Amino acid sequence: EFMSHREAFNANLGERSGFFHRGVSFPNRQARDDAVEATRKADIVGYNTIVREARDLAEQVFQAHNIHLHYIFEANIRRVFMFSQPQKFYTMLRNRKIFLIGSLAPDARHSLNLKLKDRLNFDIVGAIPIYAYEEIPRVKEEIKNYDFDLCILAAGTNALILAPYIAETYQKVAFDIGWGMQSLITGEVVHDMWIDEVIGLENLLQM
Repeated sequence: EFMSHREAFNANLGERSGFFHRGVSFPNRQARDDAVEATRKADIVGYNTIVREARDLAEQVFQAHNIHLHYIFEANIRRVFMFSQPQKFYTMLRNRKIFLIGSLAPDARHSLNLKLKDRLNFDIVGAIPIYAYEEIPRVKEEIKNYDFDLCILAAGTNALILAPYIAETYQKVAFDIGWGMQSLITGEVVHDMWIDEVIGLENLLQM
């Protein structure tokens, strides 16, 4: 049933960037198990709490795998918080040693350095791209080479898996920023049907 779903089809296209890039192909039970374990370990878990279908599916997964969340947040906030709460965003970056992970990481480093480095005095110590689940071992090896305070990730399921690993292994803050990584580059909110037709951008900006 799952393999006939359009999301499985999209994931198996093998795209390395853009809207249809998923970073994991199916079936992949090991990725599922890694994601379950990571969610159990995460301090704060974001998921779509507003759109009923997405919320119910996520909560069914939590129940099926006996996952008890400590703290939750509306995941779509990651797309807008740098616009809706700029001072908190700047405080997060100011004077930090920042490490970026994701397919857009090199472009995000360039953009952040160009737009905000002089004002906030941060140092982006590394920007590692990752495109697929199979690259996680390589990324874990590369992380060892960097000294950082804050890791910002955007890599779909792979970011979900890596963020708690980084927090636990290095005792550093690891934040899966999702589509917010693209916003760091473009300076614009990433839109989709959920935001435009269901949630409402103005509602999201008020959260």
